[in-house]
Amino acid sequence: MARIAAIESSETGWRMPAWAVPLALLLGLVLLFPRPYVGGGGDDWHYLEAARCAARHGLCLPDTHWAARFPLVAPMGAVLALLGERPWTVGLVPLLYTVAGLLLFVGNVERRFGAAAAMLAGSALALTPLFPLNALQPLVDQPEFAWTMAGLLAIQIALERNDARWAAVAGAMLALAVMTRMSSLALLPLLGLGWLMLAPDRRRLALPFAAAAVALLGIEALAYAMATGDPLHGWKLSLHHGRIPTTELAAGVDTGRSPLLNLDFIRNWRRSMGIHVHWTVDPLLNLLADPLCGLTLCGALALAVARAGAWRRDRWLRLVAIAALLHFVLLTYVLAVDPKPRMFPLAYAAAAATLGVLGARAWRDGGRLIVAALFALLAGRALLMAYDQPDLASARAAAAGWIAAAPPGSLATDEWTRRTFALVPGAAALPLGGDAPRRDLLTLGKVPCAGGQVLREARFERNEPAPLAWLRGHGLLLGAPVPVRLCLVRPALPHGAGG
Repeated sequence: MARIAAIESSETGWRMPAWAVPLALLLGLVLLFPRPYVGGGGDDWHYLEAARCAARHGLCLPDTHWAARFPLVAPMGAVLALLGERPWTVGLVPLLYTVAGLLLFVGNVERRFGAAAAMLAGSALALTPLFPLNALQPLVDQPEFAWTMAGLLAIQIALERNDARWAAVAGAMLALAVMTRMSSLALLPLLGLGWLMLAPDRRRLALPFAAAAVALLGIEALAYAMATGDPLHGWKLSLHHGRIPTTELAAGVDTGRSPLLNLDFIRNWRRSMGIHVHWTVDPLLNLLADPLCGLTLCGALALAVARAGAWRRDRWLRLVAIAALLHFVLLTYVLAVDPKPRMFPLAYAAAAATLGVLGARAWRDGGRLIVAALFALLAGRALLMAYDQPDLASARAAAAGWIAAAPPGSLATDEWTRRTFALVPGAAALPLGGDAPRRDLLTLGKVPCAGGQVLREARFERNEPAPLAWLRGHGLLLGAPVPVRLCLVRPALPHGAGG
């Protein structure tokens, strides 16, 4: 077999680990196009606020589902307390979780399918744009994925060795995934189906698995009971998160109802790619078309069709595909989650595994051209998506200078800008414009500055090389140019409102 994942020297016997190339690809993309804290209307601001509270006061009693996700909030708070609040410290814990998730994914694939498949699968995952783009973001996607991969790897080891201790480790890891995001409960029906397929002597491992999971979740419930008198406080916060106002749901949807089996939610989530055929298939069609993960999904489907015989013969590969599809169905149509790509890391991880396994076999059988073409497409898409991000670092640097130069008490801002500039010195202390109408308004946006006398305006856009400018100008692979604008505006006071 051609050496793909394990490059071995005949002189030294040195062997490249299967994770080396995937890790290099991930870190290369992150270092080349870093996308740290974004803010604005995203979830990352809520996690930053919860981590700030933990850094200042120890773990704070959560009042939102964001703050209740301790596997992310607690280590972030510890890092901020020890190292201070800087963009790189805010992104450190997410990056470590992202790297751990990738390495554990490679370990899962290697244990079942071999090193060559694991190297290609890990590379496909690292080149799925959403994976490196979120690597520095304080979001729960990466922690949930990492704990899930840890749990699945522990399950594999437990079953191979018939070892109750590893089964307990698996239960604890998957309990941490549930504590990170309650939608991980969608794994339980899949694990139950898998348990039914086990030999009788392996089924007994369910007891230590369940005991460890229940014990860890019980500790969390006990802590809530002691703090609030309600052991289900965290679960209620998660179940009620659908009541939080969001622009992702169509207007008029009753958010007071539970999201479970909620057809109004399923029908009315905003479609990420604007594809509207029928509510039963829209989530899947939009996921396949989304540039954040669609190429990985479609590439896996194409390779499975091209290598249909190999796919059908591999029982484990079929089971991975079925499990990923059932997981998608449970999240989308039972839990009624917002069907955006970030909710489905197991779907594109399963696709990456398919690319790795079938790609390694195609390479061995002489089909190197199709494998090389697929991974070249993945790499090109990942590079373009990583490149095509707003230049917020320059805007933040300019805002810091404007705030420092402004007379004390002269500036206000809006909520979106304040969240985006959460790590800019002095920005958090600025009042909202509605509370201080006589102050000059500092805002960040994508439209020309307006609303009064424009005191300062700065545009932030890349000076692109000619080939990229041509692609963008023709709407190929890159979005339309939308410069980020930083505005300082003196609002026009109503007639007679002067002082």
